[in-house]
Amino acid sequence: MPMKKNKLWFRRKTYGWGWTPITWEGWLVTLIVLVIPICIRLSAKALQFEKSTQYFYTWASVPILLMALILVCFRWGEKPKWQWGIKRTKLSHVELNVFNYKDSVRFYDLILLSLGWEKLISRTDHTTYTDGTLKIILGPVEDEHMQTGFHRKRVGLNHLAFYAETKEIVDDFYREILLKNGLKTLYSEGATGDKNYYSLFFEDPDRIKIELVYSPFYCEKEYSMNNLESNFDPYT
Repeated sequence: MPMKKNKLWFRRKTYGWGWTPITWEGWLVTLIVLVIPICIRLSAKALQFEKSTQYFYTWASVPILLMALILVCFRWGEKPKWQWGIKRTKLSHVELNVFNYKDSVRFYDLILLSLGWEKLISRTDHTTYTDGTLKIILGPVEDEHMQTGFHRKRVGLNHLAFYAETKEIVDDFYREILLKNGLKTLYSEGATGDKNYYSLFFEDPDRIKIELVYSPFYCEKEYSMNNLESNFDPYT
């Protein structure tokens, strides 16, 4: 089976430096690395090598296999770096007033719950979701404000963007959630982008734009879009 050039098999470890398998390919490679020394030991024993020779060949294979595994992780894994725990956003919550409360709750149940969010509470005046750090709160708009409606080009919210851990999650979400539920994407059919920024766009029932994006370095200073020259000084 040909390997996808941009497919990630490993993600950065949450604690320390290194990688954790996240796909069957990653787990298979890890299992092979663990099994090969055992096979060498059993083969040497079956050939009736002396114990010292058996142990030599077994332990000699370990650094070679580890180096091979590290090379595979560099090739098909996230850029490694030391970290201790997952960085948590300091953004507390986003609250949305929606036109048709029932339709919006059903829509966000479909979208957010499929992305691993949890619905904390659903009442007649508000529904709350969380990813463990951030809350999204839906509430029915008051009758006196219904006529205006939402438009993302006006002052206020433009769009909501949610992270995906891999490009494959973005593609799977498009096929399994959007297509199967008749939800159309904006700008293109399915996701577009590269290994640094890969996303798809769609709309909620009030036409609030939503983005699902894989971008592992989006907030890092080394990311190219964060190195553009500033040309606006609000204090002059």
